[in-house]
Amino acid sequence: MILSKPDSDFNNNPRRQQELRLRPTADEIYRFIFGPDIEIERFDREAILDKRFAIDLQIRLRTGQILLGQEKFLSAIYRRFNSLTVEYMQNVSEKGDWFKLAPQLYFTGYESDNGFYPWILVNWPALVIANHQKELRWHNGQNQDSHAQASFRWIDINDIPEWCVIAKSSGRVAPAKKG
Repeated sequence: MILSKPDSDFNNNPRRQQELRLRPTADEIYRFIFGPDIEIERFDREAILDKRFAIDLQIRLRTGQILLGQEKFLSAIYRRFNSLTVEYMQNVSEKGDWFKLAPQLYFTGYESDNGFYPWILVNWPALVIANHQKELRWHNGQNQDSHAQASFRWIDINDIPEWCVIAKSSGRVAPAKKG
């Protein structure tokens, strides 16, 4: 398949390369949580689920039922923030994922020598309800990359109520990278 120039640029982006490199590690975590016999399918950025609802992947359980998810793989240099982040505005006039995000699962993980650490998998609808009930303390941030204009909302992983957490790295080590 020949990629168009924009697709080629997108796939050569360092953040995209990081995402592609870390997918197998995330898959190990999903299999650790949901069992080894799940099927994982990821959607490209042109898929309607990604465009309309910011959904990156589908996990099909052994029962045949599906879970839809969003993934955020963050660089080790940001680990000190220990946060779950969601794009708020793409730029000054365009709303970000905060306003369209509709997965059942939301994964955030920081790259480390041993895979991801820390990482968390949350029940996104429960987190949305907790926010609606004013149980969460989100913070506002601005992308510091000189080329990006996005703003985001973030919450410390430790401030996420346990009833919204499916699993997290606290108390156990995320699977190590292979190879």
